[in-house]
Amino acid sequence: MTETQIVATDLPRGHLRALQAVNTVSSLDRSAVAPMLLVMAADLHTSVGAVTVAASLYFLTYGLLQPVWGIVGARLGTVRALRVSLFGAAVGGALSALSPGVALLAVLRCVAGGFFGGAVPATLVYVGATVPIERRQAPLTDLMAGVAVGTAVATVAAGWAAELLTWRVMFAVTAVASAGLAVYLRRVPEPPRAPIERHPVRALVRAAADRWVLLVLLLAFVEGAALTGAFTFVAPGVQHAAAAGAGVAGTVVAAFGVAVLGFSRVVRPLSARLSTPTLLLIGGTSGMLGFAVLAVQRGIVAGVVACVLLGAAWAFMHSTLQTWATSVAPQARAQVVPLFSSCLFLGGSTGAALGGLLAGHALYGTLFAVSAGLFVPLTVVSAVTRRRYLRIRRGR
Repeated sequence: MTETQIVATDLPRGHLRALQAVNTVSSLDRSAVAPMLLVMAADLHTSVGAVTVAASLYFLTYGLLQPVWGIVGARLGTVRALRVSLFGAAVGGALSALSPGVALLAVLRCVAGGFFGGAVPATLVYVGATVPIERRQAPLTDLMAGVAVGTAVATVAAGWAAELLTWRVMFAVTAVASAGLAVYLRRVPEPPRAPIERHPVRALVRAAADRWVLLVLLLAFVEGAALTGAFTFVAPGVQHAAAAGAGVAGTVVAAFGVAVLGFSRVVRPLSARLSTPTLLLIGGTSGMLGFAVLAVQRGIVAGVVACVLLGAAWAFMHSTLQTWATSVAPQARAQVVPLFSSCLFLGGSTGAALGGLLAGHALYGTLFAVSAGLFVPLTVVSAVTRRRYLRIRRGR
């Protein structure tokens, strides 16, 4: 099977597994920094805040360049663009592993984040183009399970690697894995696609002008700030409160990935029985409770409990918002899905940057209390507007 062949109407299992692997490696690279923050700061003779800036810049380029990758994917094809992004991420990751100082590391993490920004949205576009809407949440949940595996492995492996070997190992591993996937994806065919847009920027603006699209993008930004941005500080918060090493803190945070993986299996059957507003309420409430626990207590047991709740938030809320993004404007899916991911990680970058100010003064309780508070309007607005949306456009 060559890369120029076209998939017909659904997604073969082998192709889904390859796309899951892309999500796993991307998540592995993105999640590895959090449990290594304190070790990296000590090794590079700099502050935790400075290393946090490098992590924030990764989220920034990861988010900002996703609409660009949407245009590239429309021009080159989804799989070809995905392979380019993985090759570029491999180069950025390999050089990150060799970085001698925090300034160069920040630049190289920008590069890696920018290239990885084209990976996950491409897998979502692929599923959106090959799986009918009534069966789409299941494979999208499977892709999210790939993210969960990457998160779990990253937080355990990165913490112990940083403590026992060196933090550089993790960036080298993701670089090799990205290059290997880029080669393997030659076997995955291109999905059906719309005719090439002659004015891609204009199409992007048109897509963003729809009020429902704008709503989904806003919800993604707030979710990114409240969840992915604040989650960066869970491992350092546990380290600080429990006087634990990076390995122990990373193992605690791995409960998030395991929880996402487990809850994703629950979401699959429930998505056929419960309405999407209900799924959003479950996810949002879990997120609020998870960060509320961390606001009060950040010991090892409390950290595990909180990470399980945050895993439920990601599995229920994020998968539902993600499915909404693939269907809110089907004619502009190639533009909307990257914009959705862009807003999610721009929100994450904003949350990480603002959270770094509090973490730099060890104000972890305040940081997590703010995140818990953000989940209240996020949950209410997403559930209520989703219900209204379904009254206008038939669905669940």
